[in-house]
Amino acid sequence: MNKKLTLPQTIIITLFCIMMILAIFNMPQLGIFSIGVSALFVVIATLSDRKGIFISIAMVILGLVLFIKPIYIFDICLNFIIPGIIIGMITKNVLNHREDNKYNPIFMGTIAFIIGLIANYLISKYLFNINILEEFTSVMKTQLSTQISAIQESVSSLASVSNITEESIIQTVLNIMPLILFSRSIMLSILTYFLAIYTLKKIRKNDLKEKLMQIKFSRFYLPGNAVLTSFILYILIMLIEILNIPLYTDLILMNLELIFYILFFIQGVSVAVFFGKKWLKSGQIIKFTMGVIAILVLGIMSISILGMIDTIFDFRRVKNCELI
Repeated sequence: MNKKLTLPQTIIITLFCIMMILAIFNMPQLGIFSIGVSALFVVIATLSDRKGIFISIAMVILGLVLFIKPIYIFDICLNFIIPGIIIGMITKNVLNHREDNKYNPIFMGTIAFIIGLIANYLISKYLFNINILEEFTSVMKTQLSTQISAIQESVSSLASVSNITEESIIQTVLNIMPLILFSRSIMLSILTYFLAIYTLKKIRKNDLKEKLMQIKFSRFYLPGNAVLTSFILYILIMLIEILNIPLYTDLILMNLELIFYILFFIQGVSVAVFFGKKWLKSGQIIKFTMGVIAILVLGIMSISILGMIDTIFDFRRVKNCELI
């Protein structure tokens, strides 16, 4: 990767990020565009050196401190800017042939988003005395109270409904919090990465075009042997339960099962997109139609199963492909 962003270019992109953040802060309905902030920092980290990244972060902090409370600056930095920079640094390694898996930025970005959210929770609680989780459950309880009352009145003949309470629903949500945290993080990571790749394709049409064109969602695959990993984790949890070690094995197992279900589902969607595009381009309409019908008949679970099988057999032959 020969060409880097010049300092003026980095400053211009950073100023645009600051304007986006301020717009989102003043109009919360624009919150979906927070992904754009992360994606732009992926671009900065991919095409800049450490000096450019440091200047960019410093500009954001200094630019926001006059308009936004410190707690929100921590929120923005931990939940969007730092994960974006981490994804960008790994993307730079991918484009420089130092990473075999072109989708490692997604997996490392997922970890960064998870750590960022946890760090933001801890800083809010112990530095600013604001418990985000308690506020979340309080808002949820208020909303559920009205909804559950309406449901119980409309279907009062069903005895089972009367057992539904705000506390039981909130407890269920808290039980699957690891799943929620993971799902949020991997979706943000995927969207951020591919939005950044799209942006890089637009601003680097010459020197990186060939490398960037090989990074497509239809060629996405999970790292290592995900099936074997899930099996080993399942066995370990069973051993923990057999040994009567005081851990919430049922909750751990439930969250792990759902997390792997989501991972295989994402790969299954990638496989479906790959063959769908291939069949349409080659005019194999019958195969495409049969594939769509199979998914509609068998349901969403079939996509997850397809992804799991693909991790074993690699139908698309993508694991051995490297950036040229």
